[in-house]
Amino acid sequence: MVCSILTSLATFVAMEPSCNAHLGYPGLPGIPGAHGANGKDGLKGGKGDPGESVWGGKGLKGEPGESGPPGRSGLQGDPGQLGPKGPAGLPGEKGSPSGVNSAVTSFFSYKRNTIQPPPKNTPMRFDGPIVSGLNPSLQGVSLSEGVFKCSIPGMYFFTYHVSAKSLVCLSLKKGTETKVEFCDSSSGFLVTSGSVVLELKEGEEVSLQPTENNAVITKDDRADNTFTGLLLFPTH
Repeated sequence: MVCSILTSLATFVAMEPSCNAHLGYPGLPGIPGAHGANGKDGLKGGKGDPGESVWGGKGLKGEPGESGPPGRSGLQGDPGQLGPKGPAGLPGEKGSPSGVNSAVTSFFSYKRNTIQPPPKNTPMRFDGPIVSGLNPSLQGVSLSEGVFKCSIPGMYFFTYHVSAKSLVCLSLKKGTETKVEFCDSSSGFLVTSGSVVLELKEGEEVSLQPTENNAVITKDDRADNTFTGLLLFPTH
């Protein structure tokens, strides 16, 4: 660069006229300045022409890619409509015999017609059929002094309905053993009832007996007192 500057100086000196002999020699050129700041971006150019395809047209369809992972489950949809009724199923197999002889029966159902109040700790007398005029085969077992005597061993159901005033307590006994005792009270008249299931052997007896605390009504036509029992199934 220095050589270039000297050459330029020699050429300039040679070109000066002789009448400028008293003028000094031109100075050396200064050092080039620093680069200026970057200019602003120019305006956006226009859209170019479409390029030509290397293949001369649409390329071939690529191979399917691998399946991606399953996405998250969507929201549960609304319940669908009820479908049509299906065909009836095949009949089931015939059940095995239960071993219970339904032809064996034993029952009674009587009301109390006696006017006198029942004595305590003594079987209440039920001597009138609730339904009269039945065929003898439908009348059931007769009670002797209000006592039922078992002739067919089995499970029996007993129930009673008794009218009383203020207080009544009754014991249902098998023989001399009290199986269950019922008590009820009211400020006036009342109708109480109770029931129990007992297993009886042949010859065992069941009765309904009032205790000391009782006011059973027997003389009012509207005060019915009934005692019913029936064989649920035999056990022999």
